[in-house]
Amino acid sequence: MQTAEEKKAAKARKKRDKVSFAQGLRNRFREMLGLGTTLVNEPRAFPGETGRLLKRSLRKLWHARGGGLYACGYVITFIWLEIKTIGGEILASDSALGFVTEQFFEVFFRLLSQSFVNSILAFIWPAFVLQRSPVWGIFILVALYFVFPRFIKPTLTKWLFDDNAPPAMDTDQS
Repeated sequence: MQTAEEKKAAKARKKRDKVSFAQGLRNRFREMLGLGTTLVNEPRAFPGETGRLLKRSLRKLWHARGGGLYACGYVITFIWLEIKTIGGEILASDSALGFVTEQFFEVFFRLLSQSFVNSILAFIWPAFVLQRSPVWGIFILVALYFVFPRFIKPTLTKWLFDDNAPPAMDTDQS
């Protein structure tokens, strides 16, 4: 059990570590610039660097949603919706050059609109499970509730944090 002083210190650390929206955008821009530099200067290191960047992003999403079953469902649903969105845009474009040109000019609008919608839809991921089959959906959600913390979460947490310090938050919740 935490004392009042420990809770206060943890709250102060969390507030201190919080990054503003503008700073977050600058950080993403620097990461993308660094990734582009890696692609130009060290093409063989590009896939590994991209993997580390994606893993860090998944870790942040995981933390932001609580680090449990709900977070896992949110991340999986968000990735699925983003893949569907990008796949639909690729199929809708006339050519590869057209796709790249459209993405270049519309990236901010797409990110602000479709990714926002995908984020909201990912919040209701249990509804997608229940929509597929109400009876089996309930069974799957109940089974995940019991199986996830014991078998899936330790492996997933180990993979997400293998290149970093252990999670700062209490991950015993599911």
